Amino acid sequence: MYQRLVIPLDGSEIAERALIEATELASLSHTPMHLVRVIDSASADMAVVSGKLTDSEDTAVLLADDVDDACQYLDDVARRLGDRGHRITHEVRCGPAAGQLIDAAQPGDLYVMASHGRTGLSRWFMGSVAEEVVRRIPVPVLLVRAGTPVKPSDTRRSLAWS
Repeated sequence: MYQRLVIPLDGSEIAERALIEATELASLSHTPMHLVRVIDSASADMAVVSGKLTDSEDTAVLLADDVDDACQYLDDVARRLGDRGHRITHEVRCGPAAGQLIDAAQPGDLYVMASHGRTGLSRWFMGSVAEEVVRRIPVPVLLVRAGTPVKPSDTRRSLAWS
């Protein structure tokens, strides 16, 4: 069986949909969960404050703030999941999202992640983190579709972790 379930989270409701499946799998298999949040440091490098590009010192402060926010978010999610009896670890990584998620993979992992469901030009222009992870990661990936309707029984499960 899997050594850990890795759940990438970006703070969005869509990404958190993966927690529905991950908590169910973790409960059934008694597998620990590892939450990962990636801060895209490239966006901080080009940060604009009040219409002006920031200097490197301002960028470092913005990046540190983003990392702090990400840590607080993961601490909160981990606490809520831990209160339900799940074993949780988490980490914040900085860099391009897909590359960082791929680098975080360990033998025995199962990634459980949401697909943001972009199609057409927006997918072509913006790319797809989930698609790149699926193509390049050396471990299995369970993709949870963003557009999958939530059944009444799923609503109870999704509220169970929040």
